[in-house]
Amino acid sequence: MIVIINFKCLSLDDKDVIESYVDKESLESYEYLFSSLYMWRKLNNVKYAIINDTLIIEKNEEGKGTFYAQPMKYSKENLTELVDALIERNTGYTDREYLFGDVDESFVEDLKKYTDFKFYITEDIDDSEYVYSTNDLIELRGKKYHGKKNHVNSFEKSYEYEVMTINNEKVIKDCLELLHKWHEEVAVTVDKEMLMEIDAIKDLFRELHLFDLKSIAIYVNGELAGFSVGEKVNDRMAIIHVERGEIAFKGIYAFLNRKFLMESFSDTEFVNRQEDTGNSGLRKAKESYHPVKMVKKYLVNVKTCK
Repeated sequence: MIVIINFKCLSLDDKDVIESYVDKESLESYEYLFSSLYMWRKLNNVKYAIINDTLIIEKNEEGKGTFYAQPMKYSKENLTELVDALIERNTGYTDREYLFGDVDESFVEDLKKYTDFKFYITEDIDDSEYVYSTNDLIELRGKKYHGKKNHVNSFEKSYEYEVMTINNEKVIKDCLELLHKWHEEVAVTVDKEMLMEIDAIKDLFRELHLFDLKSIAIYVNGELAGFSVGEKVNDRMAIIHVERGEIAFKGIYAFLNRKFLMESFSDTEFVNRQEDTGNSGLRKAKESYHPVKMVKKYLVNVKTCK
């Protein structure tokens, strides 16, 4: 019998523990990076516990309630016992429509193969992550990237720019001011997650050195035109955590995306630019870069009688 211990709220002190359970070499989703969990810990009320040497992360997301993320380093042979324990822990809660969320296809298959529960699987389409060829987004070759290449060329011809990193209080202040301005302009059309991202990004900026994150800030005549923060996950994959630009600078987003990849991630094969959260504008923008793959994620409900 598995005994559930108390779940702990995530803090910086937990970095080494979390990372000891997450296999970055095979990771495709940004969800399980400590930097992401920490960045969104307040919004998603992130907690965790180590149960029978398995990492269990608990999250709460708007529209989904509280659920458990995909267990890390779980034993297939003990999966039934683990699911039983999590179902038991959920007894009495009213905000738990799904037992699991943010899980991939391999975990879904293991649930079906190694347990006798009746599961109800829902593809979380709005949460699918966009993965691109790094080289394609740097080279921008061919007809499908013609528009993006024109935007890059337009920016380079129109502006005298300076490339910096986010490594001092002045640059951080400029980035946060740009964020505030962006949110004032689009706040009526964005979801709760985007409205809370200023605090999340502040936390990230404070701890850039701890997370081994890469950053870029583009200045034009002393004014910040755009910035981005990302991370190399393994030899194959980079992940972009944040990207914001001032659209008054024509072509800034196309230029920023390409320049950041060239400067920091040219040695990777793929770049993950996260999900669109169901936002039609974001979806259109992400599709325009022609993803080579979508990282699908699933929500799992379970019938308690075997």
